[in-house]
Amino acid sequence: MSEFELKIHSRDIETLQEIIEKKHADKYKDIVQKAYEYSLNAHKDQFRLSGEPYIIHPLEVAITLAKLNLDISSILAGLLHDVVEDTEVSLEILTNKFGEDVAMLVDGVTKISSIKNKSKAAAQAETLRKMLLATSKDLRIIIIKLSDKLHNMRTIQFQKEYKQHRIALETLEIYAPIARRLGMTRISSELEDISFHVLYEGEYNHLKEKISQKVNEIDKYIEQVRIELTKQLAKQNLDVRITGRSKHYFSIFRKMKLQNKSFEEIYDIRAIRIITEDIKDCYATLGIIHSLWTPVTSRFKDYIAVPKSNMYQSLHTSVIGPGGFSLEIQIRTKEMDKTAEMGVAAHWLYKESSDSQKKDTTNISLFKNIKSWETEETSTREFMQALKMDLYDQEIFIFTPKGKIIKLAKDSTPLDFAYAIHTEVGHKTNGAKVNNKIVPLKSKLHSGDIVEILTSKTTHPTKAWLKIVKSPNARYKIRSWLKRQEEQKTDDQKKKKILEKTISVTISNNDQKKLKKSYKTEEHEITVDGSSDIMIKLPQCCQPIPGDDVIGFITRGRGITVHKKDCSSIKHLKNEKERFIEILWENKEKKSYPVKIKAIATDRADLLKDLTDVLSSFNINIIKVDAQILKNKKAEFKVIIEVKSQNHLTTIINAIKAIQNIEKIFKLNEKVVLK
Repeated sequence: MSEFELKIHSRDIETLQEIIEKKHADKYKDIVQKAYEYSLNAHKDQFRLSGEPYIIHPLEVAITLAKLNLDISSILAGLLHDVVEDTEVSLEILTNKFGEDVAMLVDGVTKISSIKNKSKAAAQAETLRKMLLATSKDLRIIIIKLSDKLHNMRTIQFQKEYKQHRIALETLEIYAPIARRLGMTRISSELEDISFHVLYEGEYNHLKEKISQKVNEIDKYIEQVRIELTKQLAKQNLDVRITGRSKHYFSIFRKMKLQNKSFEEIYDIRAIRIITEDIKDCYATLGIIHSLWTPVTSRFKDYIAVPKSNMYQSLHTSVIGPGGFSLEIQIRTKEMDKTAEMGVAAHWLYKESSDSQKKDTTNISLFKNIKSWETEETSTREFMQALKMDLYDQEIFIFTPKGKIIKLAKDSTPLDFAYAIHTEVGHKTNGAKVNNKIVPLKSKLHSGDIVEILTSKTTHPTKAWLKIVKSPNARYKIRSWLKRQEEQKTDDQKKKKILEKTISVTISNNDQKKLKKSYKTEEHEITVDGSSDIMIKLPQCCQPIPGDDVIGFITRGRGITVHKKDCSSIKHLKNEKERFIEILWENKEKKSYPVKIKAIATDRADLLKDLTDVLSSFNINIIKVDAQILKNKKAEFKVIIEVKSQNHLTTIINAIKAIQNIEKIFKLNEKVVLK
C-alpha cells in the first residue's frame, strides 16, 4: 500500500472520528478504530472498480451514518457491513468482537444484498421483500442499506454503461422513493439526481444550464424577500432564520413531466423556508405573512397539526409576493427541519441512554403492509405493484364523523377508509356517506372529506372489491377473507364426499328395506346438515343425550357416531378434521336414552327405598340398580335409567341430591362431578 493511500485512509477515519467526537467526545474512539482496522484487514486484498482500496466504501457508509446521528452500533455496522458477505469472517466472530447488536445489523444488511444471481425481476422483488421485512424488525437496517446505496451511486460511473442504467433505474424506482417515504430528503434527493443524470443525461445537462441562467435572478428576489420579512418579524420579537428553498434537478424535471409545464413555469416559482424556535412562533409567523401578502387559500396545508406518515411537519402556504410573483413558503421549527432533512433518522429510536426514548414509527405507511407482504402468496409482479403504489402515492386526510383523522393514499375509496378503521368494519361495509351524501363504494376520496361507513351483518367481501380498493393493506384483508371462505368450502365438500361414500357403502352392504327400517327403529332426534335419515350411532364411551354439546364422526361403512365434544375416545382423531361434522339435537323429546349414574351416601335404613321411590316418581324406566356397602359406613349406588334429555337428567339428579344422606351424584364415564 502506497503512502498516498495510507494518507487517504488516515484522513477518512479521522473524518469519521471527528463527527462522532462532536456528539460523544472520546467515548467511542477505541471501538470505532478497532472496527475500522478489522474491516481494513478483512478487505486488504480487495479493490473497487475505481481502483481504490475497498475500505473506502465502508468508511463512506459509516461517515454517512454518523452525519445522520445514528447510534454507535449502526456506525460500526456500516464499517463492517460487507465483511460477512465478501470475506471469510462469520457472524459468530463479529458477535464475539463487537456484540450481538452490531452482528444483527450486519446480518440484516447481508441478507438484503445476498440475492444477486437470480432473474432480475425475481431478484429485485426478493431483495426488496427481505429489506422491508428486516426493517420491520429493526429500522436501522434499511438506513444502513440506503447509506450503502448512496455511496455506490456516487461511484456509479465506474460501472459498465448497461449496468449503470439498470442500477440507476432500480434506484429511481425503489430506493429513492423508500428514502423519501422515510422522510430522508437529503438522501432521496441525491439518489434521484444521480439516477436522473445516468438515465437522462441530455435532459439533465439542459436543465442544469437553464438553472444556472435563472439562479441569479431568483436568488436576488429571495434576498429581497428575506430582508423585508426579517424586518417585519423582528418588530414582533420573532427570531427566525430565512433561507431560499432550492429544488433539486429531478424534482423540477418530474414536475415538468407530470404537470406538462415548461421549465420557466416550474422554476419561476420562488420559494423560501422559515425556521423558528417553537411551534407558536410558526403560527405567529404565518399570520404576519398573510397580513403582508395575499394568501392563495387553496394552497395552505397544516402538516404541524396533522403530520405526514413519515413524521414530516411544517406549515405550507403560497402568497402573491412582491412584484406579483407567486411565493411558496414553508414554516417549521428547528426540530421539524431536522426531521424534514433526515426523516426517521432524526428521531432515532436507539439512543444509547435508554429504551424509553424510542419513538413510534409504526404509523409510517410503508411499514403497515409488511405483514401482508410476508404472509400473502403474491406473485413478483403483484408485490412490485403493491410496493410501488405505496411508495409513490401521495397522502390524503379523511375525517370520521367524530373528527378522527385517517391518512390514506391519494384516490382511495370509502372501502379503503372502512378497512383503515377496522378489519370487521371493512368486511361488513354495504354503503358509505361522504359529506352526508350516499356515494358508491368506488368513489374517490379527497382531503377534508367526512366519511361515514354503513354496515350490515349480512354483507361480506367479494372478488369485485379487489378492484375497488387502492391500499395493499385493504387488498390483503379482502384476499385473506376470500381465502378462508374458499378453504371452508373445500372442507365442506370433502365432508360431503366422505358422507356420500359412507351412505353408499352402508346401502351396498345391507338390504335397502332393512336400512330404512333401521332408521325408523333408531329415531334419534338428531339432524345432520339438515337431514335426519342417516345412520346414527350413540356410543357408550360418553353416552351423549339431547342437550349435550356433541359432534359427529363419519365412520367408514357404519354411518355417523355421535360423541360429546370432550369425549376422550375422539381425541386421537383430531388430525382427521375433514371427517368431523356438525350435529344438532332436534327440539323434541320422543326418544329415551340409557344413562349410568352413580351416587355416594352415608348408609342408613330405607336409603335404597327412598332412591327408587324418587326415580319411580319420574315415570322413567329403571333398567338396573346395583347397591353395595363400602368402608366407613358409606353406601354406593350404580343405576341405569332412561332419560329424554340433559335437562331431564339434571332434574332427576337434583331430586336425588335432596334425599337425606346423599353426598354426591354424578354421571359415570364423565369427569365433571354433578353437585
